[in-house]
Amino acid sequence: MRILFLSLLILAALASCATEKNSRDNLEKSFKNYNNLLRWHQFEDASRFPAATIYGAYRERLKTAGNVVVIEYRVKDVIYDEKKKEAEVKIEIDYYTLSSTRLRTVLDNQKWVYEEKEGKGLWRLMSLLPEFP
Repeated sequence: MRILFLSLLILAALASCATEKNSRDNLEKSFKNYNNLLRWHQFEDASRFPAATIYGAYRERLKTAGNVVVIEYRVKDVIYDEKKKEAEVKIEIDYYTLSSTRLRTVLDNQKWVYEEKEGKGLWRLMSLLPEFP
């Protein structure tokens, strides 16, 4: 009986670790996919990542970024809060605008939150596009 109980306890602990790793892996996939879409100027496709609570404001900000061309992005830091299922991802974005050939850099502090709907978990963006000066 003890062996069965210990086996079940070990399995539960392993499943918990696998879930955490899976959640972190999905976070990385989500923010990389999102930033790659920005890089390739696929803003409409990138707009599927924001949470419903910021979607309207995100779409407004998206309109102002229409003349922005992202050249490259770099992940500077990822702060992951396992208990809250939240993350902050700091991204440096190199870009230029169509009205200027000057290369600029902006820091994008992205906030992500893990949402579960219908048994499926997704990372959602909780911050707007940066203002591209």
